[in-house]
Amino acid sequence: MSNSIKHLINQFNLQTRLFNNVTTGIKDSDSTKQMNENTNHTAWLTGHTVSTRFMLAGALGLKEAEPYPELFQNGKGLDKNAKYPSMADLTSGWNSISEKVAAALNALSEEVLATKMPRPVPTGDTLGDFISFLMHHEAYTIGQLGIYRRFHGEEAMKYN
Repeated sequence: MSNSIKHLINQFNLQTRLFNNVTTGIKDSDSTKQMNENTNHTAWLTGHTVSTRFMLAGALGLKEAEPYPELFQNGKGLDKNAKYPSMADLTSGWNSISEKVAAALNALSEEVLATKMPRPVPTGDTLGDFISFLMHHEAYTIGQLGIYRRFHGEEAMKYN
């Protein structure tokens, strides 16, 4: 395994664990509360992060159906009129898709990472660039979820 793949996998595994840690204990009654009218809420951030993980699965060739495409697919923004699923429902697909993606990441070669993507992301235009951008994006939303934990009166996210 090359170093670039190793580092992507390490980041992926960390974020898999942190997502579970940051969403645990959030009450459904709190999940759609916003800090103000211009922010997303916990339910949206949670579903969006899961959706992004399914997007990564698709880029790796996995044929897995996103659980709530009507709410999150293609980066769909917060719909203030939508009824969002429970936190348990929103997070239920995270671990299973993460296991499948981890296996696909472990099988990647440098040549596959260098494959050009149809659309560039801010980090570049290869599959490796796409993966690294999604890792950044996940970290960003996990950080927002961490702030919401405190907003909801929960203890800070744990790294273990």
